[in-house]
Amino acid sequence: MKKALILIAVLAVIGGGVFAMKDKLFGVTYRDGVYEGEYQADDGENTKVILTLKDNRIVACVLEARDALGNIKDENHGRDGSAEDFRQAQRAVREMKRYPDMLIEAQDVDKMDSISGASVTYKAMQIAVHEALNKAR
Repeated sequence: MKKALILIAVLAVIGGGVFAMKDKLFGVTYRDGVYEGEYQADDGENTKVILTLKDNRIVACVLEARDALGNIKDENHGRDGSAEDFRQAQRAVREMKRYPDMLIEAQDVDKMDSISGASVTYKAMQIAVHEALNKAR
């Protein structure tokens, strides 16, 4: 009887471990469709992604970043600041535009490298992508 209880306990621990790692062991399956994820920073900035999934792959990604006032970060982002602030803001805008293509190529936001000048947007995008993919499970 004691051996049977020990065996049951061991099997329960192994089964729990397999369940916890099922995504890594068996892969994650996503439903085809369009899914949104969003991240709202404490300072009011907002980052949203719209992912299109087909056959368990990310086939399209739209990234939208907004400042604390709700303005889209575009060619005007940072214009209200100094010349240096505007230059840095525009570098961030230029670099963050590369992230959607990088995601489609990598197929895993955690395997992408952040780009200098747009690392804050990368972290926000990472959270938003995870949210969108969780909706697609």
